[in-house]
Amino acid sequence: MRHRLIVLALAVTVLVVACGGNDNQPCATTTPCPACTPCAGSPAGSATRAATVAPTTTPPATPAATPAATVATTTPAATPTATPPPAPSPTPTLTAEVFLANADFPVALAFAPDGRLFYNELRAGRVRIVKDGQLQNEPFASVKVVNLSGYSEHGLLGLALDPNFASNHYVYIFYSEPDNDGAPLRQRLVRFTDVNGVGQDMTVILDDLPIGKSCCHNGGRIAFGPDGKLYVSIGDTGDQSLSQDPESLAGKILRVNPDGSTPDDNPFPGSAVYALGIRNSFGLAFHPETGALFIDETGPAGFDELNIIQPGGNYGWPEAQGIAGLSQYIDPIWTSGPVSVTPTGMTFYTGDLLPIPRNDLLRCTYTAGKLEHVKMAPSFDRIDAVEDTGLSCSLDVKVGPDGALYFSTTDTIYRWGG
Repeated sequence: MRHRLIVLALAVTVLVVACGGNDNQPCATTTPCPACTPCAGSPAGSATRAATVAPTTTPPATPAATPAATVATTTPAATPTATPPPAPSPTPTLTAEVFLANADFPVALAFAPDGRLFYNELRAGRVRIVKDGQLQNEPFASVKVVNLSGYSEHGLLGLALDPNFASNHYVYIFYSEPDNDGAPLRQRLVRFTDVNGVGQDMTVILDDLPIGKSCCHNGGRIAFGPDGKLYVSIGDTGDQSLSQDPESLAGKILRVNPDGSTPDDNPFPGSAVYALGIRNSFGLAFHPETGALFIDETGPAGFDELNIIQPGGNYGWPEAQGIAGLSQYIDPIWTSGPVSVTPTGMTFYTGDLLPIPRNDLLRCTYTAGKLEHVKMAPSFDRIDAVEDTGLSCSLDVKVGPDGALYFSTTDTIYRWGG
């Protein structure tokens, strides 16, 4: 594997990024993306960043040219937050390297205990494995996914490895399944068993999940909690009224046992629903100290959110957005205000290689195209500031077994390891 060192220098400019008032609907281009078809100024819409690629004499591992990495050149935007952030200190020059070039929309990342990186190809419907720095020739698994022009939030969306993967070898995926004509039919959560790097014995865990019949709002992130339960995000599928409908799974966070059955201690007896009033979430992460579930949420035109999920909590969509202060709904701990950043993958940093405090949050933003450091208060239930790391990330971010940070854009996976 060729690792090209990317020297990423942070310059100070002013952030002006938004999808305008398109309510996360398609723009002129039909390039698929996790939250809206990219508008001008989005990572896939225009080049707003630059990088210097250091020369290397290492023989290339892949035949195609390495895509240029992108570099954030902004300071954090002055957007409303639950706690006004202090002025951030200057971010130092950072060094990251290309871990995998020419990746095909690596929308979700997951590490096995043995160090292998699993990732999803959103549009191709393939799960791939990188082992010892090399992309394996054959996919781990393939499923047929919705891949129509303009249907930008369908595909192979979610990926999670079982907490007991070392013994049971289970890999879970969430995907949008098409009908015979390629149109959206349903969404599914299924499980494969890893047998020498090949997914076998596909087992359906949740079937006939809600799906958007047009562009957007399918959710699709999955993650295991410290309680061993599997948590699933499903967007409102383009019908905002469903988020407040207790009989619908759309616009919800679900909580199920690993076999898909409903836990006896769920907040709504007999229902997989764990929280409601969700518009669309592309990021789930559990805090390593408190065990609290954090999710991000994309707003209609700005008012993206960071929420801490409470069992049975109602997060307001479509009746409330941002810091609404309404007693019947739970406010986010952060909102972007009128600026769209479109938060996607997130993780809490648990390594010791980076200038990031342990247990702070890192997240990707699709519209802004940045890897952001969310500085947590000592109580871990509010934030002190949001900083731009100076690195680009539009899809997902995970901490590797080596303590380094791995994050993805639409065509590249990077490693930041100090």
